[in-house]
Amino acid sequence: MKPLIVIALAIAVGYISYEYVYPPLAEAMKFTKHVPKEEPKQEVAVAPVPKPVRKEPKVVMVEPKPEPKPEMKPEPAPEMPKVPEAPPVDPNAFVAPVFPPVDELTQNWAVVPKGFFNTPKQVTMKKDLELKMQMGKATAATTFKSGAKIFVMGQEGPNLVVGASAGSPMRGLVAMDDTDFKEVFAAAYEQVKIVNTENARKSHEYRLAAAERAKNAPAPAAGGGGGSSNDKPVKDADGTYPLLLASMNAGEVTEIKTENIKSWGDPAQEKIDGAEYWTVNVKYETQTMFGKFETEAQARIKNGRVEKWVYT
Repeated sequence: MKPLIVIALAIAVGYISYEYVYPPLAEAMKFTKHVPKEEPKQEVAVAPVPKPVRKEPKVVMVEPKPEPKPEMKPEPAPEMPKVPEAPPVDPNAFVAPVFPPVDELTQNWAVVPKGFFNTPKQVTMKKDLELKMQMGKATAATTFKSGAKIFVMGQEGPNLVVGASAGSPMRGLVAMDDTDFKEVFAAAYEQVKIVNTENARKSHEYRLAAAERAKNAPAPAAGGGGGSSNDKPVKDADGTYPLLLASMNAGEVTEIKTENIKSWGDPAQEKIDGAEYWTVNVKYETQTMFGKFETEAQARIKNGRVEKWVYT
């Protein structure tokens, strides 16, 4: 019991001292009374009550429907240009012969037809040259000025065999391009083509005239096929005519050789210059300075023999 009283007294003394003795003493001693800091009051933010959100109704913009387009009618297919019809071919029209070009004929000037050199051809020099001319073992140097004339006797590859004159026995070589040989050859070839085309035209016209004469000719008289009668010439199974072959073999015509004949025509009876003939056209190849060309001749037969050959 006694200890409790002591404790109570100590508490009371301590309280009285703190309340009444300590303040004057602290003030005299310049002590600062510890004042506990007030803890800041925490403000509680009250969130405002959210207002109900009114959803605006979405306005759907309705695009105006496009006006219906007028129905497009398919365009008519463009008409293809009409190809002009080829004019009808006239069976009696003349067809001009076709000639190979110069480069083909000469194999690019490597092989000029030998017939072209049957007679010496005069050409012109294009530059000054000294040529070595030779005859057998004898040689001589000859100078030819540009523009000088020289005669061509033949060809050796790209060179020409030349002489100072057409009859000169001396021979030399000159490059083909150092002369106007190509121009001379081409000009002569053009002239031959013109002549041959004209001859072919005349032959064509002659055949048409012969066919017309044959229409008006009297019917052949029946005969035994020989002697002095004017019988139709006999054609063998191989297409040849023994009567015409016999005439060729007899030398009545020299230019036409049996191995050069390309075709034998059919016999026709004609009245020419007041005389009655059987005629047969023969197409054959003839040798020219530019090579072989087709041409035509006609055998005129009277009283069982070839009376004459005519070059049509």
